Amino acid sequence: MTMQIENSKRYTIKLVYLLKRFMDDWNEKKLCRLHYPGFNHSHLPLFMSIGTTGISNNELAEKLNVTKQATSKIVKELEAINMVKSEKSPTDARSAMLFLTPEGQKYYQYLKSQIYQLEEQYKKLVGAKNYEIAIDVMLKLVDFHEKQNCLQEN
Repeated sequence: MTMQIENSKRYTIKLVYLLKRFMDDWNEKKLCRLHYPGFNHSHLPLFMSIGTTGISNNELAEKLNVTKQATSKIVKELEAINMVKSEKSPTDARSAMLFLTPEGQKYYQYLKSQIYQLEEQYKKLVGAKNYEIAIDVMLKLVDFHEKQNCLQEN
């Protein structure tokens, strides 16, 4: 019987953990603390998902696969630092539409430029084709887990 030598550098769970830790650190240093002390990396996915056209709170929660309560909590934090504003939906009075404030729009553009620069560094490191393949693979992995969660909920 041949023993396989374990290569712990290639464990998916370890790589995802390390990449998340490094990304969180980069987010905190490069994006969040630089201009807005009240803005932290937990705000980032929600803030960037609102985008420049706005979105309903329900759509945002669904898009990020989080509860409406969790979304509302972060929205309140972003409203407190003047990044986001909410308005009653013109089509559904029970729903709120979320928009970036002028200050939020400015910060959104800054964040996009910083993220773009990091992506360009990644492309130089691994090549544009490999980077796009990595993104496609991550999208498939996310989709797999989203489907698994849906199956477990039903």
